[in-house]
Amino acid sequence: PVGEGAKRVTTLISGGTTFPNRAGGSTAPAWSPSRALAAAWADQSERWILWLAPAMMAGAAYAMTAPRDPPSWLGAVLALGGVGVAALLRAWPLGIPGGWMMHLRHTLAWLAALVAAVGFGVIATQVRTAIVATPEFPETSAPVSVEGWVVAVDPSDSGPRLRLLVRSIEGVEELPRYVRVAVPAAGLLAPGRAARCRAALAPPAGPLAPGAYDFARRAWFERLGATGFGIGRCRPAAFDSPSSRFDQARLRLAAARYDLSGAIQRAAPGRGGAIAAALVTGDRSSIDRETNEALRDSGLGHLLSVSGIHMGVVGGLVFASLVWMLSLIGPIALRYPVKKLAAIGALIALAAYLVVSGSSVPALRAFVMACVAFGAILLDRPAISMRGLALAALIVLALLPEAVVEPGFQMSFAATMALVALFEMMKRAPHEPPLPTPGPLIGAKQASVRGIGGVILISAVAGLATDPFAIYHFQRFSIYSLPANLITAPIMSFLVAPAAGAAAVLAPFGLADPPLELMASALDLVAAIGATFGGRPEALRALPQPPDSALILCVAAMLWACLWRGWLRWLGLAPLLASVAVYAAAPRPIAAFDADLRAVFAMTRLAPPQSCSEAMCAWSAPGGHGFVLVRAPAGLEQACIAGAVVIAVSETPAHYAQRCGLADLIDASSRDAYGGGFIYADARGVRVARAWPRHLQRPWSRRASPEADQE
Repeated sequence: PVGEGAKRVTTLISGGTTFPNRAGGSTAPAWSPSRALAAAWADQSERWILWLAPAMMAGAAYAMTAPRDPPSWLGAVLALGGVGVAALLRAWPLGIPGGWMMHLRHTLAWLAALVAAVGFGVIATQVRTAIVATPEFPETSAPVSVEGWVVAVDPSDSGPRLRLLVRSIEGVEELPRYVRVAVPAAGLLAPGRAARCRAALAPPAGPLAPGAYDFARRAWFERLGATGFGIGRCRPAAFDSPSSRFDQARLRLAAARYDLSGAIQRAAPGRGGAIAAALVTGDRSSIDRETNEALRDSGLGHLLSVSGIHMGVVGGLVFASLVWMLSLIGPIALRYPVKKLAAIGALIALAAYLVVSGSSVPALRAFVMACVAFGAILLDRPAISMRGLALAALIVLALLPEAVVEPGFQMSFAATMALVALFEMMKRAPHEPPLPTPGPLIGAKQASVRGIGGVILISAVAGLATDPFAIYHFQRFSIYSLPANLITAPIMSFLVAPAAGAAAVLAPFGLADPPLELMASALDLVAAIGATFGGRPEALRALPQPPDSALILCVAAMLWACLWRGWLRWLGLAPLLASVAVYAAAPRPIAAFDADLRAVFAMTRLAPPQSCSEAMCAWSAPGGHGFVLVRAPAGLEQACIAGAVVIAVSETPAHYAQRCGLADLIDASSRDAYGGGFIYADARGVRVARAWPRHLQRPWSRRASPEADQE
């Protein structure tokens, strides 16, 4: 009956006692761990592929840092095996779609793909190592005559260093590609000119301390076969250009960059002009030592190297300017995709900037990332995305796998990854509907607060992401890095970059001087800010180097937090806390010494001195024994202490270490074979970690002598 149906509907609507009330009117199922895990799994459906880039990084990093060359078959086996297993798992027929079997199969296929990516990282490193191989330079103490063409003038605290494209070296048949000679003054030897030097050359030196930066490894991939210092002045020579057209073009480009640097400094002399020349051409030879130290200590040293920030500012400025100008032209704006045309123009401008700036490895890496971002615009994809960043990382690793161990690569990708993750979180966060505009004055104030807050948030996130790598590689922490970068960011974006763009546009008409002067004035202000912050006594804090395991845990935590979505991100706190714990519990050395024994440092708090004379000095260690510095042969018998570490200035008698029962003997031959080191002490005694370990055998490493191994 109609009345009965109406009663039932009324009962359902009014919520009578016939049916139980639902809590809060919600129809969602109750929370359970299985449903939460399933929801988290579904939320990561598009994120699995992002882990291919970190896996390739891991393979390249292993191949770069392993004490010995990986087997030639390792990369191929991992790559082919991983691809084969992943393809087999994806193609294997499944009776019932869905369920835990399907999830298990997808997980195993993903793990196999990660193994394949590790293999490709190993392969890329092995191929790159073979391509850049250069003949080993013979050890010699006698000066030799060197002829070549000046490719660049590298700056240093002690004076200019000429990088020469080698033509000939006296007494050397297999010539390295490049050598670098330190000279008192470059004089007329500008890039592009031929030079003849009398120089003392040696293979590039390895790390100065255990875990320190390995210049020999970097020199290997730059094809720099020898370094040294000139005897007297290098003089111009009159021989012809190199036979290779590529080398001829490179020398002409180097000469043009040097002329451009000189023109910038003539138009804007002084400190600001020197920095402007470095930003445009990559020539840092004119920047004085005080400015370099101030910018480095204040956390602004990255501004002097053409890298991601410069490529981003230039590309963004050109892109925004072209979008604005093309949008004002009706026939173009109505018929053609303005953003895509602007992206093409930005890519052309960045390619020109890459060539003019010298095509350094950081600049090339930043250019690849910019190509991926603007390429995404051309393909109607989001320009800022984690997939674009992962693709850029894969391209860089395929071309330059050695970059994975460079501080610039690690800090650049860490900062970018953290910022992209922040952008994704803010984009996915629920937003309240906007309130009515409270008027122009209050609205302008609110917009300013939001803008300033955004800049502070971006700088803070980028700083936190790069700090672990700065501490690991440089063992220093800039206290005022955040405020210094916050103050200089608008100067670089709104003064330096537009002035540089205006100078580039007006240069063909001879009107570039006014914008160059404005650019130099703004950069002089940046240098003054760096001097203000960097000159403070507390500006720079020295910190001990974290262990490799602490850095690996920290990187794993960052990757986990940035690549996953939802509450799963917070599980990254576990490896982060473990990284901090490992760093805090890491042993600290009680003493250090260099390869030339110019100085021996001891922490007297941990290793108090016992006695010191002209022949020897002794220190005690917490776990007993200690270490002894022998200055003269007369002190060898006094230093013959079982379980001690003996550092001798000169050679020691044969079997001296065995006869005395020493924990370690570091004499002249040992230092020449294994370099400097750190001395550690614990309850088990004292031990020594060397800069060039005995088991290290890589193409770029200094090989230990058989005599040292026998000792």
